[in-house]
Amino acid sequence: MTLDPLPKAKLDRPFWMNGNQEHIEPAQLDWRDGQAISDRFQDIYYNADGEQEVQRVFAQPSHLIDRANESSNLCFTIGELGFGTGLNFTVCADTLLLQTSKILHFISVEGHPLRPDDWHRVAQLRPDSKTAQTLALTPPPLLTGWHRRSFHHGRVHLSIFHGDVDIGLQELEALQREPIDAWFLDGFAPDKNPAMWSPSALTAISRLSTTGTTVATFTAKGQVRRDLAACGFAMEKIDQRPFKRTSLFGRFIGEGAKTRYTPPSGINVLGAGVAGAWAARQLAELGLKVNVFDPHGFASGGSKMNVSALHARLLGDQTPTAEFRARAFHHATALLHHLPAFRQTGALQLALNEQELAKIRRIHGVYCSKDDTESKGDQPAQTPWLEYLEPDQLREMSRIEAMGGLFFKQAGVVDLPLLCRSLLDHSAISVRTQTREPGDDENWIIACGSSSRDFCAGVPVEIGDVWGQLDWIEPTDAHLPVPIVGNGYAIPENNAWVVGSSYEQRPWPPAQATTSNIEANRRFIGDGEIVALKYKRAARCVSSDRDPVIGQLTQQRWISTAHGSSGTSSAPLAATIIVSDIMGWVPPVSPRALASIDPRRFIARQARRGVKVVGPG
Repeated sequence: MTLDPLPKAKLDRPFWMNGNQEHIEPAQLDWRDGQAISDRFQDIYYNADGEQEVQRVFAQPSHLIDRANESSNLCFTIGELGFGTGLNFTVCADTLLLQTSKILHFISVEGHPLRPDDWHRVAQLRPDSKTAQTLALTPPPLLTGWHRRSFHHGRVHLSIFHGDVDIGLQELEALQREPIDAWFLDGFAPDKNPAMWSPSALTAISRLSTTGTTVATFTAKGQVRRDLAACGFAMEKIDQRPFKRTSLFGRFIGEGAKTRYTPPSGINVLGAGVAGAWAARQLAELGLKVNVFDPHGFASGGSKMNVSALHARLLGDQTPTAEFRARAFHHATALLHHLPAFRQTGALQLALNEQELAKIRRIHGVYCSKDDTESKGDQPAQTPWLEYLEPDQLREMSRIEAMGGLFFKQAGVVDLPLLCRSLLDHSAISVRTQTREPGDDENWIIACGSSSRDFCAGVPVEIGDVWGQLDWIEPTDAHLPVPIVGNGYAIPENNAWVVGSSYEQRPWPPAQATTSNIEANRRFIGDGEIVALKYKRAARCVSSDRDPVIGQLTQQRWISTAHGSSGTSSAPLAATIIVSDIMGWVPPVSPRALASIDPRRFIARQARRGVKVVGPG
């Protein structure tokens, strides 16, 4: 088999090239009598009877319920321009949940998303909508690009793009194989927000449509009707009296209709650790039958640690790796927040020297902006999930002397064995404590650590084992209110504190690792005698560039491995990336982030420098 290197074009993304493009400018809302108004566009998000407006303008003309029930497809897909307050999404999700058995994939593009406080206010206006309440608890962060949220045990999925509408639609065209069933065009009025109604945007939605795809919009502008007709939609006016005169509705009858994509009905997963368990659970919730094979049983290897820190490991350089890490953290916290295996504690990353201080300041500069929360006096701006702390603030919180710190409010502690067992506890998942050789004519996800390289179908991934150890110690007199993370970590538990984790290119004697873990955390656990209670050791799979290996190997085989010590945050996003590919959905990250984790990325490097060996031998 001839292997082609990853196309270099996938590494490019035009609007990321200049300045700080991680943070997106949020919406500026003015609330008047319970109604949301955009200061930027001087237009309302919806009328006072918002839920009824969604039904009469979008849902009813599109015959959503009848079409979903009559469709032979597993999933019904709605595309939208202008997510706004999420009203169209939450109303449609609640309606389809009650009146159909379909899975809803709702895809939307938004140039200026709401702030967390505004999401909570929106949710208060719809107290009976569980979808609205869940969205307010885990809204997509104010970061550019694609984000994914799942609701109602996998019955509803939201893919939302933050940024320029043309860029979002270009990426959607390139990566979404399943056609859109219904379009909602709900940007602000064309004269106030022309980008949402440009000929290029309307042409893009036609290319994402199939025969019978509908389009509905509040506006009745003649130019919009003519442009949609030119793109292949048979348009008509819908009588909206007494609320307004008319709105527009159409059906796609043009040439170049996008063909339907049929996902497989079942899949096999090799590995019952955190990477395999997340993939298996997401596929099972989408209706696939999943067989999981692992001769070691549940949660072996690095997944056997019952105390694992979930934190962001952010970078301040805006590289593809940095993008992936930030998205992975937010994705993981959204999926984990309601699971018993996760305990939200928050976490501190401290700067103990000038180099570390410069690093956390770079990170803060990338992910916090005055566009998010205005700074007060000479205090830096903050974001709800990442707070910069000065030395006096650190002393007040932790009694620890440091030059500065970052506080991650959403971070926490994960019990990985409990998590794996709960994820694999599903009627559509069969777990077998045996191994099986993947067949070329079967659908497989390879998620078995460094053993994955034996099943890569000729793709030369550079992965190997690095050993690590966690130590449980008796609590000391030191003040350790939240986990401290960085090169290692110290986690306060009720009956014992956990310190770690050693990073051993070749396995150390356990006593050496214990000493290393204790000394690395002396600043936080105190200078007195430390009583070590027990330890756990495991081999962690890493890659030669320390990025995970995630993506498609062959037409019927995918891989999720080399998560290292970051599997608590990276494995959930890895699973969603692979599941999206299997389902024909747009992935939850940008093309350049996909390229940074693609298993084929080593091919061109090896042509230049040969194979790089990872781990012992």
